Amino acid sequence: MDFASAAAFNLKIIPINDDTFPIGIPFIAMFNPENFAIHEDLDWNTDCPAGSSGSDMHYQATKPRKFTLVFTIDGTGVGSNGIKIPVIAQIALFRAATTEVKGLLHQPAFLLVQYGTFICACVLNSSDVSYTMFDQYGLPLRAQVTASFTERTPGTLQNILNMLSSPDLTHRVQVKEGDILPLLTYNIYGDQTYYLQVAKVNKLKNFRKLKAGSTLVFPPII
Repeated sequence: MDFASAAAFNLKIIPINDDTFPIGIPFIAMFNPENFAIHEDLDWNTDCPAGSSGSDMHYQATKPRKFTLVFTIDGTGVGSNGIKIPVIAQIALFRAATTEVKGLLHQPAFLLVQYGTFICACVLNSSDVSYTMFDQYGLPLRAQVTASFTERTPGTLQNILNMLSSPDLTHRVQVKEGDILPLLTYNIYGDQTYYLQVAKVNKLKNFRKLKAGSTLVFPPII
């Protein structure tokens, strides 16, 4: 496989606008990342009631993923069929894609990072460039880039995700031991006051005692 063919599978960082439309020249890494780490952070409520020695954990939100890429930029032609692209020029292309303020946006571009099957809309948080080799004139021949990103959900995708968990859709929930209807109703609608309507829809004779394993229907709110 020649260098041009191999590059098709390499790390790509594409500047995009808010509608995920490309708005600049993408940066294509000459070599694939040496390190690729993804960090996920969930927010749990750990408030401890007064006089209590502990508390249960209550889910609040899943924060955007953060990930870090470490890759090498080389200007010696090694591993690229003798193609030599100055390190300074490659760093300039990386900065043009990731950090330079775009005129129409008045901010750096949003980014689309693609490496193998990993595709993520994101923003750059920070980058570090460490120059590791120089020629006789002091010009860099090799550098290592460490770039950190935070995932973002574009508006159109966020609308789809919100729709999938919307109270305007019918939900079906399997009852677990200890479940109570007001709490289940709150989890679906964000308002427990609809539990009587839910009881009526499901023809519950005793909504205070739900049968574990049964399935409840939570209709759309009209």
